[in-house]
Amino acid sequence: MPALSRTEGSVIRHLYVHVPFCTHICPYCSFYKTRNSLPQITDFLPALKAELAWAERTYNLQLETVFFGGGTPSALSLSQLEDLFRDWPLNRIPEVTMEANPMTISAAKAALLRDIGFNRISLGVQAFDDVSLKLLGRTHNAEQIRHTARLLRGAGFTNMNIDLMFALPGQCHEQWLASLHAALELQPQHISAYNLNYEEDTDFFRKLEAGKLHIDENQERDFFLTASALLREHGFEHYEISNYAKPGFRSLHNQAYWAGADYLGLGPSACSTVGQLRWKNVPDTVAYAKALREKGEPAREEEPLSEEMKTHERILLGLRTSHGIDPELIPSRVSRIEELKGEGLLELTGGRLRLTQEGQLVSDSVTSLLI
Repeated sequence: MPALSRTEGSVIRHLYVHVPFCTHICPYCSFYKTRNSLPQITDFLPALKAELAWAERTYNLQLETVFFGGGTPSALSLSQLEDLFRDWPLNRIPEVTMEANPMTISAAKAALLRDIGFNRISLGVQAFDDVSLKLLGRTHNAEQIRHTARLLRGAGFTNMNIDLMFALPGQCHEQWLASLHAALELQPQHISAYNLNYEEDTDFFRKLEAGKLHIDENQERDFFLTASALLREHGFEHYEISNYAKPGFRSLHNQAYWAGADYLGLGPSACSTVGQLRWKNVPDTVAYAKALREKGEPAREEEPLSEEMKTHERILLGLRTSHGIDPELIPSRVSRIEELKGEGLLELTGGRLRLTQEGQLVSDSVTSLLI
C-alpha cells in the first residue's frame, strides 16, 4: 500500500493493543468486541504476535507506554497470557497498562501480570451499588471489587486506576457520591469518571431513541461538579475532563494521545496515527487473523490527515486537559476567544488557553466555536 510507505521507519513510542473478547456484552459499550470463543482466541493470539513482528519490521519501536484494552484483555487465561507475552519485553517499558474486569482477576493472574511486566491496572468498576451494576450489565459486586483490589495490591501493583460512570438512568446523587467514596477507600492512584454517553450500536442508544431512557443535563452537571470537588479535596489533580490523578500518576499513555503523539494500534479495530496517516484495522477478529496469517500484515482502512485536521484534533483534545493549548493554534479566532473568556468558559493561564470548569461542562460547544 503506497500510502503506508510514507510512515515506515518512524519512531513509535506509544502502543495500544485491542483484545476484543468479553465474557459478557455490556449495553453501553460501543467498542468492537465479541464473546469469548476458544477457536477465535486460538487464531487471535498468533495473529497478534505476527502483527507485533510486522510493527517491529516496519517501525523503530522505542516504546514508552503500552495499553492493553478491549474487550476484556484480563479475561485471557493464564496459559493464553503466558503464550502471548513470552517474547514481549514489557519490563523495560515505563508504563504498561492492562484494563481488567474485577471478575477476571485471581491471585495467580495478578502475580503473572506483574511478573510479565504490567505496572498499571485500569479496573473497570463503573459503580459500587448493585442496582447500577445490574443496569450496566456488570457481573461483579462491590465486595468482589474490593477483593480484586486487594489481590492486585498483594501482587505488587502500586499504580491502579478505577473507572466510574455517572448520570446513569435512574441514578441518584447519593448513589454517585457513595460510589466515589467507595472508590476512594481503595486508595487508587487514578480515577476516571465518565459521563454516560449513548453511543450508536448499543442497547442503551436504542432505548434512548425509543424514548425508554432520558438524558438529564442538570443531573450530569451536578454529578460532574460533585466528582471534581470531592476528588480534588482528596488530593487528586483534575488534569483532563474525565480524569483525576494523584501527583506523579497521570496516565502517560493518554497524555500522549491528547498531545497528538504518533501511536500504533494492534488488534482488530485498533487505530493508528503516524505522521500524516491514520488507519484502522479491520473490525472483525476472523478477518484480522486471516490477513496476518496469509499476508503477515494487518488488513486496514487508511485515511490521510491534512495539517488542518491534525490542528483541529490538537485543539479538541488539548482543551480537554488542564495543560490547555497554545493560543497560536487558533490565531484567526482571537475575537471568539475573547468572547468565550468574557463568558467565563475559557481562561489564559501561563500563556496557555484552557477551559474553565464551566467551560468543561460544555466543552463540545466551546470547541466547535474555535475550529
